[in-house]
Amino acid sequence: MSSLRRAPTLLAVILLWLVAIQAPLAAPADVRLLIDVSGSMRQNDPRNLRAPALQLVNELMPAGSIAGVWLFAEQTEVLIPPAPVDEAWKKRLGQRLNRIHSRGLFTDIERAIRTATEDWSTTPAEGERHLILFTDGLVDVSKEPEPSAASRERILSEQLEALKTMGVKVHTIGLSDQIDEPLMRLLATQTDGWMETAQDAETLQRLFLRVLEQSAPPTTVPLEGNRFEIDDQVREFTLLAFRPEGGQTQLTTPDGERIRVDQLAPGVRWRAEAGYDLVTLTNPKPGQWRIRGVEDPDNRVVVVTDLDIEAGPLPNTIGLGEMPKTETWLTDHKQPVKRLELLEVLVAKVTLVAESVADEPPESTPAPSAPPAPPAPPAVEEGQTPPPQPPPGEQRLTLDPATTRFSGMLQTATLAPGVYRVDFVIDGGSFQRQLTKRIKIKGAPLSLTYERQQPSETDPLAAIQIQLSAEPDLVDPASLLGYLLVRGPDDWTEVVEITKGKRFPLMIKIPVQRPGEYRISSHFMGRTLTDDPIEIQPDPGVLNFDFEAPSSQADEETAAGNAISWPWLLIYLLGGNALLGAALALTWWLMTRARSGREPAQKTAKRKRA
Repeated sequence: MSSLRRAPTLLAVILLWLVAIQAPLAAPADVRLLIDVSGSMRQNDPRNLRAPALQLVNELMPAGSIAGVWLFAEQTEVLIPPAPVDEAWKKRLGQRLNRIHSRGLFTDIERAIRTATEDWSTTPAEGERHLILFTDGLVDVSKEPEPSAASRERILSEQLEALKTMGVKVHTIGLSDQIDEPLMRLLATQTDGWMETAQDAETLQRLFLRVLEQSAPPTTVPLEGNRFEIDDQVREFTLLAFRPEGGQTQLTTPDGERIRVDQLAPGVRWRAEAGYDLVTLTNPKPGQWRIRGVEDPDNRVVVVTDLDIEAGPLPNTIGLGEMPKTETWLTDHKQPVKRLELLEVLVAKVTLVAESVADEPPESTPAPSAPPAPPAPPAVEEGQTPPPQPPPGEQRLTLDPATTRFSGMLQTATLAPGVYRVDFVIDGGSFQRQLTKRIKIKGAPLSLTYERQQPSETDPLAAIQIQLSAEPDLVDPASLLGYLLVRGPDDWTEVVEITKGKRFPLMIKIPVQRPGEYRISSHFMGRTLTDDPIEIQPDPGVLNFDFEAPSSQADEETAAGNAISWPWLLIYLLGGNALLGAALALTWWLMTRARSGREPAQKTAKRKRA
């Protein structure tokens, strides 16, 4: 790869081969955005951060995509109708962002979905269809509960089936803890969409960026150590820099020139929004650029170029051990490059970066098998430099001459459940193109991790710590109920009941008094998102405690304190029996006296009747 970087002449020759070919253009993605403007947004988004979040989407939406935006509450209003994205489209949307408000009376999600998709035919289109739904509440169409419940039911039956028939992927963004999470999750999971949730509006920009990358990902260049390379094929780049409070974004050009918001160079547009900066440069100088003052994993450098990258469909969610096929290819003027002479000198790779991963396996659970050992590198003679090895998480893709695409199976067999960023990169030595998506690896519907807590100075009691984690894509956490059964030394047993409505992940702490082996088993029942019953029996756990048991003297004192005094017990028993006998005798005497008193009265009454 280093030889390619030292060969600009080779790049120039290669680029001469990038000529138009007779091949159909890839169909663009069609993206529809629905933005909630109901009155509850006054509380959940008081600074109206929906506007800068949508502005971020506006700036980064790839040209040529088809996109439209609607505002919805009790009615649905078109903010900008669906059309191919170009400079004019972006300008119109930017001028209309001030129409986003928080004055709506209701939240008619059913009407919003119907309005935004009414021109889509039932036959799936050549390009992908994406519907992005942003809301902070529940289905709410009336002051009475019955119409809202009926509307929700139609969404989950009629509308969901129609969306699946049309090939629509629904991506949901929920704000606040008042959203109808089961509804949002069902819309996403049943259509292979993506779901994001936020407790406050401060993270909206990041969530909109992630959903954009799942629907219409822009072309970027890799950021490594806050540095990035710009080649002479790039006509424009836009830096998205998330700015911490008090931070200041700076750019350093390949010539060492500093660019700041108060020190702009010709051809630089700087938009400072709440929480981030968007810096756009036209005709940037080729070479290495550097970002100063801000460093964030969500920072991006989006480029406008005729030399582009595309990637094949990637499922948003996969199961443990699944290895989906991945494809990426180079395009020129939106058409795939077919010249094998060029493609054979390129390097294509895919990198997985963990963003939100489940806990590591507990000590009582065997660790997953290690990945297969890579083939031994070829022997290197003395004085030669060994070839570079790919870093962890990076996988090289293989060129298929028949399709002129780079492909491979995404290696996920050894990865823990969680969310991973997937970066596709095509490296030509003097140019790099990157495209980012995300993938979620699902775990079991309910998983348990077991940990020992040995006695310490801060906490002298030993304990078993159990964490229960539910997979919300597979089971409704609020429906789970069951029990934990712990067995220990000397037939010690503890049962912990888990009732419905618990919030997951759930931590359970069970104190233990004796060293030895403890076995934990469990059994749960619940319902899936589609309301089907599910029975779950997680893998059992085994923990061994080796702390020092209480001393024999303490045991004797405890035993003495708990010992039975037989003389006193005899006194208690005799005294108790005497008292009981006296009570019985008194009761018998009272009953006899009452009966003897009644008999003369009865005889007198009989004589009077006679």
